[in-house]
Amino acid sequence: MRTDHPARRAHADPRPHRALDGFSLLETVVALAILAIVLTLAFSGRSLIDNRRLAGAARDLGTEVRWVEQRARAERRCWRTLFAAAAETYVIQYLAGGVWTATGGCSGGTWTDYAGAPRTFPSGVDLVSTTFGGNVMTVSPFGNPNAGTIVLRSPGGEQRRVTVNVGGRVTITP
Repeated sequence: MRTDHPARRAHADPRPHRALDGFSLLETVVALAILAIVLTLAFSGRSLIDNRRLAGAARDLGTEVRWVEQRARAERRCWRTLFAAAAETYVIQYLAGGVWTATGGCSGGTWTDYAGAPRTFPSGVDLVSTTFGGNVMTVSPFGNPNAGTIVLRSPGGEQRRVTVNVGGRVTITP
């Protein structure tokens, strides 16, 4: 039997004929839903990582502020931390050969860097501002700092505030 006749070929194909072979509406909706879920998870994960990095940087900075207070108290000398918001760094220094008075604060002598290189914040963490006069936190030989706040920010806009009071208490708030 010959099947090259057009009428016979049409009946030989068991598939129903479609005008266009493509995706159905249901397949397209399912694919878009899966894509939306994957993108949501990807972007929320990124902000979670940035938030953890910001929290870690604030915690590390708070620890260093406490460390500077303890060193000042133990050595009975003035220490300070200079914050450079533009460079997003800070430098810890101590006063060599100077004196502290209740009226004049830390004076005389030479401010010496504790470590050679300035400390930097992790990538993606910005030093936004400080409320210390001249962006300098000075600690007396008794371990009492001048009060102020350091504001850090992540790329997503999350902020952490490291607040130091005159008693030396350090608090970190969102």
